[in-house]
Amino acid sequence: MRKSKLYFVGMVITALSLITSCSTSEDTPSISDDTNNTGYALWLITDTEDFSGMLLTSKTPFSGEIDPTEESYSLLGAARDAGISYHGDIYNVHNSSGDSGIQRYVYNQNKLSDAGFISVGETLFTFEVVNDTKGYYTDANRSTTAIQTFNPSTMSRTGEIDIASAIQPYITDDVTSTRLGSFMIESNGYLYTQVKFNNSDGYEAIDSTFVAVFNVNTDKFVKMAIYPDYIWLGFERKNTNYVQKDENGNIYLSSLAGNLNERMHTRCLRIKAGETDFDKTWSLDYDDIIGEKGSFAMGGGATLNGKLYVRLKETGMAANWSNSMEENMYAYEVDIKTKIATKIEGIPGSTSSVLYSVNGPVIIDGLVYFAVSSSNYQGYYTYNPATGESKEAFNIKGGIPSQLIKIN
Repeated sequence: MRKSKLYFVGMVITALSLITSCSTSEDTPSISDDTNNTGYALWLITDTEDFSGMLLTSKTPFSGEIDPTEESYSLLGAARDAGISYHGDIYNVHNSSGDSGIQRYVYNQNKLSDAGFISVGETLFTFEVVNDTKGYYTDANRSTTAIQTFNPSTMSRTGEIDIASAIQPYITDDVTSTRLGSFMIESNGYLYTQVKFNNSDGYEAIDSTFVAVFNVNTDKFVKMAIYPDYIWLGFERKNTNYVQKDENGNIYLSSLAGNLNERMHTRCLRIKAGETDFDKTWSLDYDDIIGEKGSFAMGGGATLNGKLYVRLKETGMAANWSNSMEENMYAYEVDIKTKIATKIEGIPGSTSSVLYSVNGPVIIDGLVYFAVSSSNYQGYYTYNPATGESKEAFNIKGGIPSQLIKIN
């Protein structure tokens, strides 16, 4: 059992562990005002040994069979973790060499160009772009009690917000280190990120979930939101889509686990729009949905019109991960109000192995895209909530899907 758990921890570390370097540009272009410069981006893993791959772009939605060698692409030294789009640009979590940090690409005429890089001294970090001149990120190598600030237009670090005094009251004798991160998201003028309290073994020392809340208008710490059970929210990656906000600004925060020395257990919490604490009236436990322990949702959920969309293994993950290669992780629609989950028909199952796609469902142009990743298929299917129709969007020849976004 311990060997399997350590293997999973090792996979997380291997997927993120890369040599970091520093690179900046004094001639970084400003963020484009061309709102018509839209497109689509697809991250692919082409080598599962080092998780290197490609970042593909397209002016129109991907369709048919995607042969990476025939598309417009940029080579990536690391593709397991992926980025986001803001104001027509792409912000990735590595540069093309695989160095850890925030890499901005300008997208123009279906081409990507380097627009600046902020090196981060650790592989476990997260970030958020709030507006053209304000962004935030974590870097435990620089500070274990602060978030960093940066200017997305110039791609330069501008300072930090230290909350050591707010963290101190929660430190116990079992806590040997702290750090901020795991996820980061902004909604209605507030920025949210997790605060972790680790013990000497690297696991969470306190059986609670701590989320630091900041006011993005004043760059001031507001409060610590606390949930009375530990959940590793966001799971360190943007492309899992474990932390998302709906069209009203409500934030849904999920993860497949608490401490990795415990059995998998997927849960979802909520922070309502404009609030600074967890919604005590709502939470979702996926053990209840599958009717057994070990619930395992690989990504999600994406939210739309009162529904939450996830990729969920229909049986519990074994404590020793012996059933991780079963191809029974399916697309589900969960009614947020009633918490009733419905399997979406017409979308094939995926394997639950971390060697395959970790990309969570994403909503693009009113459709829900589900990565399907199995021993004999890689690609995406779509679900139309308005019509209930499911169909193949595109398949991939020679790569494992890692992230799919619309550039806008």
